[in-house]
This record gives sequence, C-alpha cells and structure tokens, in this order.
Amino acid sequence: MPLNNLKLISAGAGSGKTYRLTQEMTALLVSGQARPGGIIATTFTKRAAAELRERVRVKLLREGMSREANELKNALIGTVHGLGVKLLKRFAYEAGVSPEVDIIAEEDHQRLFNLSMAAVIDIGRIEEIEQLCEKLALSQDGEKFNWRREILRIVEIIRGNNFGAEAIAKSKQKSWEALAAFLPEPRTSLTLASYKARLELALSETIAALEANEDIDATKVTQTGKNTLRRLLGELKRRGYLPWYELARLANFKAKGVGAKSRDLVDAVVEIGLLHPALPEFQQDLRRYQDLLFDCAEAAINEYDRYKKQRGRIDYTDMEVLVLQLLDNPAVQATLRRELDLLMVDEFQDTSPIQLALFLRLSELARQSVWVGDPKQSIYGFRGAEPRLMAAVMQANGPIDPANIQPDSWRSREDIVYACNALFTKAFPDIPEAAVALEPIRQRSGNKFSPAESPELAERSGILHWHFELDGKGRISQAWHREVTAKALRELLDNPPLILPKGATKERRLQPGDVALLCRSNYGCVAMAEALAKQGIPAAIARTGLLQTAEATLLLACLKYLLNR
Repeated sequence: MPLNNLKLISAGAGSGKTYRLTQEMTALLVSGQARPGGIIATTFTKRAAAELRERVRVKLLREGMSREANELKNALIGTVHGLGVKLLKRFAYEAGVSPEVDIIAEEDHQRLFNLSMAAVIDIGRIEEIEQLCEKLALSQDGEKFNWRREILRIVEIIRGNNFGAEAIAKSKQKSWEALAAFLPEPRTSLTLASYKARLELALSETIAALEANEDIDATKVTQTGKNTLRRLLGELKRRGYLPWYELARLANFKAKGVGAKSRDLVDAVVEIGLLHPALPEFQQDLRRYQDLLFDCAEAAINEYDRYKKQRGRIDYTDMEVLVLQLLDNPAVQATLRRELDLLMVDEFQDTSPIQLALFLRLSELARQSVWVGDPKQSIYGFRGAEPRLMAAVMQANGPIDPANIQPDSWRSREDIVYACNALFTKAFPDIPEAAVALEPIRQRSGNKFSPAESPELAERSGILHWHFELDGKGRISQAWHREVTAKALRELLDNPPLILPKGATKERRLQPGDVALLCRSNYGCVAMAEALAKQGIPAAIARTGLLQTAEATLLLACLKYLLNR
C-alpha cells in the first residue's frame, strides 16, 4: 500500500546522494516543516551519520538558524541499531525491558550462538549429517563440507524475517517442494535391494565387456573408465552402497567415461545411473538432509534464546524485533505521531525484512518520509538484505518522480560512467533506464563544475584492460594472476599517468596510495599484498590476527568484566 508522505529518491554511485539528503533535511528545517528534535534519520555507518549531521548543521548556520543548528544534537541520526537502542531505552517500560539495555557485542554474538548450536546438536545427529554430506557429494576427497555454515545461513534468514515455529515449518515444507519439482516421481516399486543387485550386475558385465574389447579400444580414456568401474564395484561390495554422486557420474559415463569405440558397451551402467533420481531412498536422503538443517537451526535458536533470557541480554536482531513490537503500542504510536516530523532512510536497498517493517511503521507515524537507495548497490545479501524489497516498495509507491532521480555522476571520468551505463542498463532491465544511466559531470572538455583535462590526461582512457598471457604450456593459477597483476601495477607506477584527485583542481601523477585492489576474500587480500611486496610496492590491508591471540582474548575478557561483571 503506497504511503502518501513517502518520497523515494534513486541515487546511483557518485550521484551526490549525501548532498541531496542534506538539501532535503535542511529545506524542511528552514521551512518549519520539521523540528530538529522531530527527526529520525538512519544511515548505514556511524561515519555517514556524523557527516550528514555536520553538513546540515553548517547549512543551517549559513542560513542564520543558529538555534536550530544547536538543537540538531537532539535529532536521532545514526545507524538502525543505534536508533533502536535509543528507542528501547526511552520506551523501556512499554517494551518490557530494562532501561539499561544490555546488547551482546557483535564479536561475542557468533561465539555464543556457536556454543548454543553445539549444545543441541548431539553426536548421533552430527554423524548422520556428515554421512549424508558424503552420500550427496557435499564432502569429497577427504574434505568435510561445512554444513554448520549452512545452518547459520538458515538461522540468519529465520531471525532476519522474525519467523516463528509455524513459519519455520512452512518454510521447510516449501523448500522441499521447490527441490522436489526438479526430481522425477519416486518409483515406489523399485526397492534399494533390487537396485543394488542390478547395479552390481551392470558393473560386472560392463567391466567384462570392456576387457573383451581391449584389442579394439586400448585408449587411455577407456582404460581409466574401466578402472573407475572396478573401483566402484569394489566400493559397492565393501560398503553395501555407493554415494549418490557416483551414480550421477555413471549417468554420464557414455559421454565422458570411455572412448568412442566402447560407448555401446556401457549402456547398462548409464541406464542404472539415470534411474537413481527416482529411487525413494535418494529423495528421502535429500529431504532428510534439508530437514536436519532446519531442525538444528530451530533448536539452536531456541537454545540461544534460553541463554539470553536467563541472563537478561539481547542481541541486535532481538532489538529490532522488540522495537517492531514497541511500535504496535498505542501509547508509543501516539507519542511518535505527535513528535515525529521527518523519517529519513539512507541506503534502504540494503535493509532486511525486519528493518523494512520498522521503516514502514515509522513512516506511517511521521509527517514526512524520505528514503534514498539504489538497487544496483545492494551488497549485503549475506546479512539478510533483500533488494527485491526495495523493488516492491518502489512498485507499490508508483513511478519515481524524475525530479527524485539523481541524474549525474560527480565521481568518475566519462569513459567509466558510459561503460557502467552500458553494463547496468542490461543487467537491470526491470528498472527504467533513467534511474540506471548517469551523465558524467567530469568531462574532458571541462565545464563550470570540473576543469578541462590536460592533453596528456584527455588522450588516455579512464579504463585500462590488462590482458595477460601465459608463456608456454602450464596451468593458469591464482598465484600466477596475482604475480602478473602486481608486476603490471609496478610497471604502471614506474611510468605513472596523470590523475585528477577528488576535490582537487590540479592534476598530478598516480601514487601507490591512489590504488585500490579488490579481492574475492580476505585470504586473497593477504596473498595479493605479498605479491605486491615482491614488486617493492607497500600495501595496507585489514589484519584481524592480533585480536585472535590468547593475550588479546584474555585482555578483552578482563575489560568486559570490569565494565559489567
């Protein structure tokens, strides 16, 4: 249902989002439509909150509104979690919590939850899950699959959506139904014992046929395939079963298991491999694995909740749930409806379902609401953010007013902006092109906002595409990519191009500190830093090892004990 007081602003990367937020808040304060103490503004980081507050304060001082600038300290500007804590403290009685809200620190939350999970998952269940991981090819070559991480993912979804027992059961059922749609109807007439007998016979007969055909087909691929079948037959006799993934490989044995002259001889093992998805036992194993993960997740959540209640503590997800319940209280609603002039939400494409519900409730109570976001920049899916929620809100609220689409890129050179436009308009076909493509302010010829580029800078593209080729035969490894990237960067810095830094009016040569390297993981960053060091390039990376030492752990525990025994 659309909100009449909601203004949605689409702001792409580098389009002046913070400037627009400052303008919106200042305009409402100057016109008297909002009071400093009647503002709630959520940002993604404390730094962004401080920057927004300071920019608005400076604007108000320039307008001669020193009293309003001073009162801006009464505005609730901060992260969602920071604002939630303040609301709980203010309405502690209505929320049924202590005014001294004791929130479990982020770094302690994961450790305490892991302890809760360990307390409810017994050895028998662990062994069953690990056996299923092996049969379903999740664990291979002696490397165990991290199924606990999958449980944690389910936990985050359950808690991020505030699911109760009924919703969890429904979600578990729907998850299985979605998976079962890809499977054939189970053949209840086919027993596992009869299937095993047919499998053993097919393997034995195929091995014999391939051995008899050695004079015609002595290729290496067929010899390897024959050895594979011998291994599977031995494993079947020893274990009494084959992992399901081995049967899936048999289904493709004609194409990849033997040479062309032996393909007619493997029809029996291919047929038995193709049959396994219809086995009731295979489908039961799939469902059992899924159900075990859901059951472990629910049990761990219940144990964690019990632990927190015994100690009178909450975590940030609990805080969001408590605030959401608090906003149903008629007395709280009346107070906020009387006081709340403006709700401002920054980066709302990265909100979780609970946070979206919070923002919608607060928008119903506020006189004005301004939400700023960009679905192209949604990067926190691993924390429960769901960009489709933003799309749903935008759709429900109707087409965005063109005046509320930030059209210009103030950050990047025109080559980069046009390249991003070409990529993103195709990657986001459901979003109007006007809300995707940006016009570059920084142009080679210059304008009133940006100086003209020198001939040397102008003739060089803003995009460099390095093509690396391996000398001779060999394997292109990640280490090789890192080494050649570091070497290419050193060569670039040996003959540095001109750049125009942000906010500067004078060009200068590229320096190592101007360069950022994006890696896929923290481990990749460490390895990349080592490759750069070999080329004599210093690198700054985030390091977390110090806090993991026994000394640091003990020190932190002592400090926490002193603060709150």
